[in-house]
Amino acid sequence: MYKKLSVFLVSLGLLGGCSVANGIVTDTTQKITTTLSASRSSSEKTLTPEEEQQLKEEKEHQAMLDELPEVSTTDWNLDLVNNWTPIDQDITIPLTTLPNGYMIDERMKDAYDDWMSAASEAGSEIVLVSSFRSVDLQQTNYDSSIQRYIDQGHSAEEAKKMTEDYIAIPGGSEHHTGLAIDIVDADWLSTGKGLIPEYDTQESQHWLVDTMADYGFVLRFPQGKEDETGIEYESWHFRYVGVDNARYMEKYQLTLEEYIHLLEEAGK
Repeated sequence: MYKKLSVFLVSLGLLGGCSVANGIVTDTTQKITTTLSASRSSSEKTLTPEEEQQLKEEKEHQAMLDELPEVSTTDWNLDLVNNWTPIDQDITIPLTTLPNGYMIDERMKDAYDDWMSAASEAGSEIVLVSSFRSVDLQQTNYDSSIQRYIDQGHSAEEAKKMTEDYIAIPGGSEHHTGLAIDIVDADWLSTGKGLIPEYDTQESQHWLVDTMADYGFVLRFPQGKEDETGIEYESWHFRYVGVDNARYMEKYQLTLEEYIHLLEEAGK
């Protein structure tokens, strides 16, 4: 009887993971189970909505970085010029003169010609209103705009602010690069309305926006991006950046400022 009881206790100790010493029973199985449970609980921690959103944004941002074209911020067609980044006036821009007398960077001429030919085939007569502008000419336009607002009764401070909503500070205009063009269709131009945001009510403007990336152009100052560009929405101002860059910028709705920042982050 006693012998059988001893065997039973030993068996129970082995099966239960217990050791008997000086009358004290240590339940190792229970300890292991508790540890595993705690580990599982830690690994299965539920993320808060804020943490889930942050994780999602980080993944999306990394995907954007992974998809960047093989380009560099030093490429000629990505030259960034704005009110905070004046043009390097020591750079020589290879300009070519178009039949209408306007000048553009000769390296974008083929793309521009192809785009305008496609527009004509689509039924729109697109007119180039402005392209390359020297710093001196920009200064003249800038000063004239300020004076015009003053003549209308605005203070000098108000006139300067109203001017800079649409006209870049001399040296900070994209037109200095030879890569920017102001274009509208002939019918719109004949109304005398000129370069105003409402040009985007025209089918020709919609066509230009729909096809621009295929020819390497972007709408340089889009609506809702005024803080990024420093310029109010301009439905007529397009900028050449090259097809790969244009398609990427269009896909992710990026301004040139945002795109350059992303390239810099990626070390390009």
